[in-house]
Amino acid sequence: MNTRPAALIVLCLLAVGGCTEASAHRAAGSLPVPLNGAESTSAQQARLLHDGEERAIASCMRRRGFSYRPVPAAPAVSANPYGLLTEDTAGTDGYGLVSAALAGAPKDPNARHLAKLSTDRRSAWREALVGTDDQQVTLTARGAPSVRINTDGCVYLARRDVYGPGWEQAGLDVAGVSAEVVSAVTTDPEFLAAQRKWAACMRDRGERVGTLQQARGVIQQAVLEAEDARSALVRAGRREQRLARRDATCQSRSDLAEVTRTVQRRVQDGLPRSSRQRAAELKELRERALRRAGAS
Repeated sequence: MNTRPAALIVLCLLAVGGCTEASAHRAAGSLPVPLNGAESTSAQQARLLHDGEERAIASCMRRRGFSYRPVPAAPAVSANPYGLLTEDTAGTDGYGLVSAALAGAPKDPNARHLAKLSTDRRSAWREALVGTDDQQVTLTARGAPSVRINTDGCVYLARRDVYGPGWEQAGLDVAGVSAEVVSAVTTDPEFLAAQRKWAACMRDRGERVGTLQQARGVIQQAVLEAEDARSALVRAGRREQRLARRDATCQSRSDLAEVTRTVQRRVQDGLPRSSRQRAAELKELRERALRRAGAS
């Protein structure tokens, strides 16, 4: 029984722990990412922040008269926003998609407790956790999809305790700017020329993909089609390793990372100062939360 679907849907875009694809939980390393990695966290940082959120949720639920056991973090899948990949990462974990699928989602430690509650009490528990539509607000930002948040739920209140007020809006603002940077970079003629060299290199190795995201998409589709069947996932894993290695090799030979870095720098130089300030504010909010989490 999944006890937190509504909370995750509402907040996934902004999460640093628990939503596998929305955030880069593995360190970005030397690969270029928008805005100095304002949206990125390392695996260790993500665990610290996730655990801090879960502790705050449990405290909030206790104050409301409910039991809540912290939910373990789900396996994290890192995706460079441009589709870039290092040869080291490709050689050890491919795109990280199959290993995450094989690990599966963690079991919810609240499921057994909820199953024993009456229908009314279970409904009240969920309402305390995720809040009500009566207290819902919609956040918007240029370049990002709108996000609805129930501001009376323990999920939201815990995040406010961990990061401070304004975290969700800051995250959405930065996500919008980041998306615009990625779009500008990946449509730039210099990037497209390097990507064509990469695609030609991939064709020479038997891989007919035209963009970096298409290569990753091949494995994403294989994982979906596997439908949790272990044997199918193992086959997809072998395919992932071969494809990711070829992908990373061809990226290196076409100098895609450096081209992306050069184009990104040019794009970001044209951003308004307010966008860079917003990214710095988001990083500072996260760093404060990390300092508190490390001290707890």
